[in-house]
Amino acid sequence: MRSPLSHRRDYSEAQIAPTMRVMSFRRLRSLGFAALLALVVAVPAIAADSDVVVKSGGVSLTIPDGWAKVDRAPSDVIDPRTLLVVGTKGARPLANPTCQVAAYRVPADGAVVVVIGWKDSFGGPRQLNLKLRRNTFECFDGRGAASQITRGGHDYQVSVMVGDKADADTVAAALAVGRSFAVVR
Repeated sequence: MRSPLSHRRDYSEAQIAPTMRVMSFRRLRSLGFAALLALVVAVPAIAADSDVVVKSGGVSLTIPDGWAKVDRAPSDVIDPRTLLVVGTKGARPLANPTCQVAAYRVPADGAVVVVIGWKDSFGGPRQLNLKLRRNTFECFDGRGAASQITRGGHDYQVSVMVGDKADADTVAAALAVGRSFAVVR
């Protein structure tokens, strides 16, 4: 008796061609899926590479393209003091501010993030809780969010101010910048 594995079959080209087409289609589909998967993994990694970490006063924020570090507004306040300010194009310090946090020009379609820090700590939350709403700041009528956080024996406040014409992407970016707060001592 012959083993089925040793049985030799003769295949004609007509029988092989459809099988080869199916295999080629499956191979192309697999390659297409692999290429799509590579894009899904690579694009966010490339986008994340465009973010920049900005440091000042012992703290850092991660900012996306279109954002930059902003000069600190003049202030006589030493505790708390302004440690780091970033914003979109058009953000700048006001000449004669009356408030420490809202001491910056917020572009109508942009945003500003301000970090202030105290010398001591009274103890506070370990996580930021930034929720955008109106009338958050005494000297700023627009939408804003503020949250205090304790890190390394110091209290910090991260404040986000958003212009009235800022789109959803700008608002999301501003909140993400605020949430990227880190101590870098």
